[in-house]
Amino acid sequence: MKWWLGLLLILFSCPLFAQPMCARGNVTLRKGPGTQHAVSWKVSKNMPFLRLERKKGWLKLQDLEGEVHWARASDLTSKTRCVVVKTNVAALHKEPSQNSPATDLKTLDRYTPLRRLDDNREWLQVEDEAGRKAWIHESQVWKPVVVNSFSF
Repeated sequence: MKWWLGLLLILFSCPLFAQPMCARGNVTLRKGPGTQHAVSWKVSKNMPFLRLERKKGWLKLQDLEGEVHWARASDLTSKTRCVVVKTNVAALHKEPSQNSPATDLKTLDRYTPLRRLDDNREWLQVEDEAGRKAWIHESQVWKPVVVNSFSF
């Protein structure tokens, strides 16, 4: 067998890409691909995940803690950018600076999902479910990114 055919076989037999996904609304996550599997977590709109696999209309997802869940593919989207607070408390600012005044909603708790609107170096402009906008430092959130992994 030619070396490149072997490489193609390896590449197509393992998951290469973990794709960022966001919850479209309230989503029930399960321990397996189907409603017969136990519920593992219930999340709200804009909760981010990494998509690991697709199986008969279900997506295998990884959350910010590295836990694996399954959800209906129709409940998630890759068209929205989202983040989730990973620190116990995250400060919200009016501008992308530590010296900027806090917003009316001064802080957010861990696991609060947010829609990502813009970025400015290490600052992200976000919007909560109520439509309130603020800037948050990227060290306080988990944002899923495309992951390419090759194993030989």
